[in-house]
Amino acid sequence: MECWYLLYCKPKQEHRAQSNLQNQGIESCFPTFVKRKTSGSKAVKQPLFPRYLFVKLDPHSSHFSAVKNTRGVSDFIRYGTDLQMVPDELVAQLMNKNEIADELELQEGDLVQLTDGCYKDIHAIYQQPDGELRSILLIKLLNHYAQIVVDNCTIKKVQ
Repeated sequence: MECWYLLYCKPKQEHRAQSNLQNQGIESCFPTFVKRKTSGSKAVKQPLFPRYLFVKLDPHSSHFSAVKNTRGVSDFIRYGTDLQMVPDELVAQLMNKNEIADELELQEGDLVQLTDGCYKDIHAIYQQPDGELRSILLIKLLNHYAQIVVDNCTIKKVQ
């Protein structure tokens, strides 16, 4: 049975390690989020956990030394003498959040749909970010546009 393990990577070599692990046929997860340095700047992907990478390995048939000696990898994270295992549910949540963050590259004027709260299933027009976790939207209520601020996790782009 395969388990998720936590790797520590060399500085700024997470993508290199992930690529080399993929070439070996090893599944990995490197969670990122989209960040803007200023309100008018371009969105840039940043690592959620700099220098850390999750890998899925079979403890009975995998060659852990080959993974440890992969370019870009420093070592496994250990708890005492045991390798640090990560729950499957946690990695699944991180992969899901990673997909949501990738979808949220919105431009002013994009049509979005609210997915939670009192405005659930209402369409709105994206205006601008309000910090790293919220966005300002225009919604039409009673034939009049109103500006609201919502959490980024409660909106999705309408195709």
